[in-house]
Amino acid sequence: MMKTRVTLTLDPEVSHRGKLAARARGTTFSGLVEQLLGAHAPRKNKAKLPFHTKWQGKLTLAKKSEARMDYLKEKYQLPNEDQ
Repeated sequence: MMKTRVTLTLDPEVSHRGKLAARARGTTFSGLVEQLLGAHAPRKNKAKLPFHTKWQGKLTLAKKSEARMDYLKEKYQLPNEDQ
């Protein structure tokens, strides 16, 4: 995995304490920052939503009376606009 270089500006005391904490954990200062950000920074939700949930209400049907569309509405439990 390729890493990205980042420049941080820190108070010298914070930097010193961070380096001591990293050494105590047996890692580098960069490794410590990466661990802390990884634990606290939100990730993109990679959970796969079903297609019909993700796109429901965003697409319109061109032909509403086709048998294929009726089948798909039933399969994905989409609201039937005829009701």
